[in-house]
Amino acid sequence: MNIKTKFSKYDFIKILSNYNIGEYIGSKHFSHGYVQTTVMLLTTKGKFVFRYYENRSEKHVLSEVKLMSYIRKKKFPVPKVIRNSSGEFIEKYKGKPFMIVEYVHGKLMKNPNNISRHNGLTEVVNTVAKLHNMTKNFNQKYFKYRDIYNKKYCWAEYRKRSGNVRNASREKWLKNELNKLEFPNLLPKGICHCDLNYSNFLFKKGKVVCVLDFDMSCYTYLIYDIASLIYWWAFPPKKIMNIENSKHLVDEYCKRRKLSKAEKMHIFDALKLIILLGISWSEENDFEQEKRKIEYLNSISRERFYKMLFC
Repeated sequence: MNIKTKFSKYDFIKILSNYNIGEYIGSKHFSHGYVQTTVMLLTTKGKFVFRYYENRSEKHVLSEVKLMSYIRKKKFPVPKVIRNSSGEFIEKYKGKPFMIVEYVHGKLMKNPNNISRHNGLTEVVNTVAKLHNMTKNFNQKYFKYRDIYNKKYCWAEYRKRSGNVRNASREKWLKNELNKLEFPNLLPKGICHCDLNYSNFLFKKGKVVCVLDFDMSCYTYLIYDIASLIYWWAFPPKKIMNIENSKHLVDEYCKRRKLSKAEKMHIFDALKLIILLGISWSEENDFEQEKRKIEYLNSISRERFYKMLFC
């Protein structure tokens, strides 16, 4: 858990004074969530979730609110964003934006990579395909302030994080792998969640009742989310990719949104990009472990990867 800002009882009393959601009783930091600070607030009117954005602009957070409001109206399972006393969705505290959302009761699944065919996988895939289909007409202008996860971004993030500490061999390897990636312009784009970690889905009676954390969502190739599903649900950290689960999830997705031949072919590239992005974002990721995933995919090749999943 990476909590960057500590909040006292008196901080929350002050924050809640501008909301009509009851008086402060207590708070608890969530154990999941890496980048932003997320806290469960208990008030005299119930439970709520406080989302404090450590490294985001107000416009970035506003785009998240716009998206959540849009899909919630279409009955997509996301929390309701609570307005403050002035009717605003976003406030600032100590110079950083935050929002408060309703608390949704549900259970997090255990790591699906520990199970050969996880019962929740089909439900998750259906939910992701539903998101892609229902956001076809969402105005992408709201996302112009967000990062786009591509090769250029990945390299820039790695260089920014590494700073003056240079690792020439690692840099050469990373740049070489990025240069191998191919994303034809004809690939369909849309709104992607971009972080389909199993900890971002709440279940109740086998159904997804809430999708959490749209902080990383952006307008990009739709296959990014398919690759994200494979990475989080079918690619155990210290094992090779689970082909059975991977085939199952792409089969289920195709029932709800047909994939073009180009999309099927380049899920391979999107999966490699996600692994490389993880390396670029954090030294806490096991570089050798993630490198082995890239080498495994290279040993398969794009063509064989396609045949393994779709033929």
